Amino acid sequence: MKLFQSAIFRAVCAIIVGILLLEYGGQTLQWLTIVIGGIFFATGLISFIVYHYTKKRFESAKELFDQDGNKVSRTVPAFPIVGVGSMILGAILIFLPAEFVKGIVVVLAIILILGAINQLVNLGRATKFSSVPVLFWLFPLVTFGIGVFVLFRTGEAIDLVMQLIGWCMIFYGLVECVDSIKIYQMRKAYDKANAAQKAAAEARAKMQAPEDITEAEVITEADDDTKTDSTNNKE
Repeated sequence: MKLFQSAIFRAVCAIIVGILLLEYGGQTLQWLTIVIGGIFFATGLISFIVYHYTKKRFESAKELFDQDGNKVSRTVPAFPIVGVGSMILGAILIFLPAEFVKGIVVVLAIILILGAINQLVNLGRATKFSSVPVLFWLFPLVTFGIGVFVLFRTGEAIDLVMQLIGWCMIFYGLVECVDSIKIYQMRKAYDKANAAQKAAAEARAKMQAPEDITEAEVITEADDDTKTDSTNNKE
């Protein structure tokens, strides 16, 4: 049941991602990437400015001593490594948004390919319970083909690629829902048939148990003896 629920959740997530990609195409994603880059760069720059300001105050401050005349140690401001990293990442997102979006496209294409392979594996396991219609095998192959196509055509117009991935994500999510429900029903029917066969086998085993046969033989012998005695008495 948990596997069924996780598959449905995975399918719903794929459909949502597909709808978002259709609603907000490649150009919107590029502008969103630039905005995110600006936020990263601004936060890194602020932390870097604060570091230099604090450092100057630290260097210009007079030394402090306690009541015993001992020098009071002060904490040296740490270099903002995270801030510098944020500035570098922000600059990359601002000046190279298309490359970042291409990276997202590659990741989404790989997700589609892995999802199609997972669907094929699940269908292969389902053949242990029952026969799987040919149509169910074709759906993952379509998703796999589109994923491979997108993976090697990332240089195409970003809007077109995002539209293709969006529709394919929705298609993958719907197929995942159908496959999960079908496999769940097949597994349930298989378990039910196995339980019925097991119950029938146990019933036959009880009917053919040795103690039952012995009791039946004893009862038969007792009936024969009774009949013999009654015959002798009549004579």
